[in-house]
Amino acid sequence: MKKVLTLLAVLMMVSSIYAQNVGVVAYYNAPTAAEDSVLSGLTSLRGANYIDDLLGDGNSAIAVTNYNYGTVQIFANTGTDNQIELKWVSPTDISAGGSTPRYVAFGDLDNDGLNEVIVQLAGIGVAIFEWDGVAGSYNFGTQPSQIVNFEALASASNSGHAEYFEVNDVDGDGENELTIALNSSPNENDRYYIISAVGNWVTNQPGFSGFTLEGEFVRTNMADYAVDGGSPYAMISADLNGNGKKELLLHNWNLKNVVPITVPSANTYNLPNTTNGNLQLGDGIDDVALFSGVAADLDDNGREEIYLPTYPGQDGEGGYPHIGWLHIIHYGDGEATNEITAENATVIDMSEITTLDQFGIGYGDLDGNGKPNVYIGGGNGVNINTAEFQGGDITDPANWTVANLFEREEGTYSRIVYIDSAGVLDTNVTYSSEFVSKLYAKNTDFDKDGKQDIIMPYQGTVDSITVLNLTWNGTKYDTVTSRIQAEKRWGLKILEADGATSVELKEMDIVLPSDYVLEQNFPNPFNPTTNIRFSLPVNNNITLTVYDALGREVKTLLSGEELQKGSYEVTWDGTNNFGSKVSTGMYIYTLKYGNFSKSMKMMLVK
Repeated sequence: MKKVLTLLAVLMMVSSIYAQNVGVVAYYNAPTAAEDSVLSGLTSLRGANYIDDLLGDGNSAIAVTNYNYGTVQIFANTGTDNQIELKWVSPTDISAGGSTPRYVAFGDLDNDGLNEVIVQLAGIGVAIFEWDGVAGSYNFGTQPSQIVNFEALASASNSGHAEYFEVNDVDGDGENELTIALNSSPNENDRYYIISAVGNWVTNQPGFSGFTLEGEFVRTNMADYAVDGGSPYAMISADLNGNGKKELLLHNWNLKNVVPITVPSANTYNLPNTTNGNLQLGDGIDDVALFSGVAADLDDNGREEIYLPTYPGQDGEGGYPHIGWLHIIHYGDGEATNEITAENATVIDMSEITTLDQFGIGYGDLDGNGKPNVYIGGGNGVNINTAEFQGGDITDPANWTVANLFEREEGTYSRIVYIDSAGVLDTNVTYSSEFVSKLYAKNTDFDKDGKQDIIMPYQGTVDSITVLNLTWNGTKYDTVTSRIQAEKRWGLKILEADGATSVELKEMDIVLPSDYVLEQNFPNPFNPTTNIRFSLPVNNNITLTVYDALGREVKTLLSGEELQKGSYEVTWDGTNNFGSKVSTGMYIYTLKYGNFSKSMKMMLVK
């Protein structure tokens, strides 16, 4: 640790391996529960995902899982610095138990060119929400387009949770697969699935679609690979030996056990040899990569590596000998991947700079020095650690440099104790237990400014602080307990490198549906014309429609018009879409912007 920067009450530690300063360029201060019952849950985000172009219009988007309320939110880049807009919220009426969803993915599982939002919901299955294809709509539906039902597909259970899954073309047949490790109950329902779609679905409707179970690995049938001894946590795809075909690495919580699966052809998934068919990376300690790992070719040799952080287990003396272990799974050029030995694993020991737990993982080159980094989220004071590859043999730990990249901000407290002991004042604080969960970084540039970003979801951020005032009265302390609103309810942060001499901390501006203003028409009542005013906080595609009291369309005043930020006024002349005058009565005008809308009533009197 070589440099300390204190900026607006944010303490950041950055190693001298970074040529540029690093700082939070944006953060989201979530509303309290009293202000917004749904968005307040964004103080606890289990996972985040990113897509560079969600709707084909060049705008990037972030999806996050609201761990408190069981929903998913999509935020899109508006093109304005440090500003994102809430575009879609998954329906709350299908929220599931088991603290799910824990992960969210973007994908195109039915291969129709329309992106989907995909989540696993305990007791339901895997819910797929497909975009309706309308430019700028961000309409992913009010109910799933399709649901992967494990009971129907595999005679298994829909209960449990998945910490990680992928949607990509694993077997090279030109069609995407869903690869998911489901931690269910009882043990025979713990399974690794490879699933593809049959037919196409549309927004809110399954159509004539279904699913094919291309591959399945059952925990209780895999004693030869030590899979029976622990819950499934990940299935990661990578081209490990550079032959142009992907492998799948199964991971379960049994001494950090991994099993390679070869995929020689379409719909074919083969277990390895029983000799050297698995490797327990925990070396006798029950470690796990709790939030999965990441595949990347950081040495640019045409072969991907898989990087697995460590959530450490205890030894017999209550210690954690593998704190800070980062495993690299690697194979030689053309090496057989139907077995795995200790020669295929390297440990980067980050214990000198890390705290107890390591969670999500990503990669990139945040400081732009041409040397790739692995980024690992954590808690207990250190939010992001990094291991930077210096070149040479990637399997040589000496070729890696480790550092703290970003530390906890001051002021993120869960409790404050003020002590007045006969006039001697003291203050003790307890930090909240927040941690960076499933960060997203894959050479990511969310705001497309040419600088890489790390998207950092936080779990466990508090929205209020317990305050104790202790005053000595001569014989004992009088105690007054109260609660105050936490100022730093930062459930989502974006970290970016800055080449300037200082880094400014800025609050992220979240554009919400409530920021769009639709005014009462004037005059009202009216005859024969009336004016409708509305204001837009950002540029957007706008539709303005008049309906009768029964909800039937009367007149489209604006249809998908691309309007700039600002205020507008539209006149309705009391005619329908065919130019005919309409009768006296109540009418409803609706402003539709993306996936949201606002409506008001007006009266035509003749």
